[in-house]
Amino acid sequence: MGLRGLRYYLVAAEEMNFRRAAEKLYITQQTLSVHIQKLEKQYGAQLFERKPRLMLTPAGAALVEYARKTLRLEKLFRSQLADLSDTSLGHMEVGITGIRGTIFMPRIWESFHKDFPNITLSLTEASTSRLDDLLQQGLLDLYIGVDAPVRSDTEVWTLSQEKVCCVASQSFLDAHFPDGGSALTEKARREGLELADLLDLPLVAFSRGNSLRDTLEEFYENRNRRPNIVLETSRHDLVLRFCQQGSGIGLIYQMILYDMLNTMRDDPSLRIFPMKNLSSPKYTNLVYRRESFKPRYIAGFIRTAQAVFKDYAENADAVIRKAMQ
Repeated sequence: MGLRGLRYYLVAAEEMNFRRAAEKLYITQQTLSVHIQKLEKQYGAQLFERKPRLMLTPAGAALVEYARKTLRLEKLFRSQLADLSDTSLGHMEVGITGIRGTIFMPRIWESFHKDFPNITLSLTEASTSRLDDLLQQGLLDLYIGVDAPVRSDTEVWTLSQEKVCCVASQSFLDAHFPDGGSALTEKARREGLELADLLDLPLVAFSRGNSLRDTLEEFYENRNRRPNIVLETSRHDLVLRFCQQGSGIGLIYQMILYDMLNTMRDDPSLRIFPMKNLSSPKYTNLVYRRESFKPRYIAGFIRTAQAVFKDYAENADAVIRKAMQ
């Protein structure tokens, strides 16, 4: 059985549903079943229990580990070929959490592709926990996530610390502060704002399940208060837009503000204030497996990602300060 059959088998073992696995592989369910049957015939062992529900047999579980190792060795061989010759094609599987992919991957890819034009890239966007599982299974070469777990078989590089800002329009500050928010602005410049400074103000908030929304709920719950949420959305750009038009005051991550402020027209009425003491700091990490051989292009991708995030860290504060003036 060739490598394709092993790839099909691993997807089926991961999904534990032939229909979903076939859809993920863009093949018919019958084609997948034929490949599984050929594997079972080749090895003389049943790999799946079909009833009462689909599950791996002991032989099937053992094949999962061997299949992963086989495919990993084949990938390493291709990686060495790509390192030895610019005419040999290489391929990278990279994971990244959604918003970071939108903000940082275009710049990373632009720089990386110039140095390694013979390397293709597949992106997987998912939560950090899911990306870490895929890395452990050998299905990713590396990933960029948030507060990634530290393991004995992985390297974890910190790319940046997540910072949170408060955003509001000057019209909103004029309507809710006698001094037009001058004292608030001065405090923000001097030491940063706290959630206590925003009590009772109309809030534009993220939908439930977002970490900033969770922080907000916990803060008010600890004080037996309810936040005055006038609008909620899961979209970062809408939080900023609603705050720009004076609908409320909101919290947003600095990296999102940095990206939006660099791509949108200057808004002289927008006010941005650094926040402090929200919760334990969060960090964006790059994670890859420790192995005896690391292809040159993977090392190049890591260097490129570090350079892009370093540029962001050095320039983001200046962009935010400009919006505070």
